Amino acid sequence: MLFRALLIASSVLLTLGAAVSPKKVEDPQCKKGTYSGFESNVWQFNVPAAEFINKTGSFFHSEWYIGSVIATRGKDNTVGSTRTGAVDNSTFTEELVGHYRTPTQSVLRFSLHNGTLPLDGFSLTMYTEEMRVMSICGGTASYVSMTATYCTDKVVNAYDFYNTFRSGAVSAVAKELNALEFVGTCPVGML
Repeated sequence: MLFRALLIASSVLLTLGAAVSPKKVEDPQCKKGTYSGFESNVWQFNVPAAEFINKTGSFFHSEWYIGSVIATRGKDNTVGSTRTGAVDNSTFTEELVGHYRTPTQSVLRFSLHNGTLPLDGFSLTMYTEEMRVMSICGGTASYVSMTATYCTDKVVNAYDFYNTFRSGAVSAVAKELNALEFVGTCPVGML
């Protein structure tokens, strides 16, 4: 039974990864004086994926994550489009490099487009982030994952920044949706 569940799960993840059709985005080769970092955060919430996707599935309407969007170029959720925002008094531009969406799944993949982003106590010289939302528990819950690969001058500071920033943003969306986070398998009574 466990083998069958793992086989199904790996098939779903491979299918999702193949469906994104991004521009070529590789694990970063960092410039001298910067270091590779990687972070992945995962949450499960007791609301249907469609509700989470409606709040988070737009590259241009992403105030929930990056704050105010200063400018956009191109068409929303179209590979090659850009958005500009600000954090810690620094302006950044991100390019959408991968997108996939159905009523029960959403993938947004984006990269830093304008060079070094100085932040409080460290800098990011490049990054690519991916946010994935998918339906679980027979359509009654959401699986949310956010992954980043980046180059930075201070790996620990960058890791702490991403972890705090993401957790706050995703928790705020969950609170707005009256969603409760759960761990493990589907809670009893959700199906």
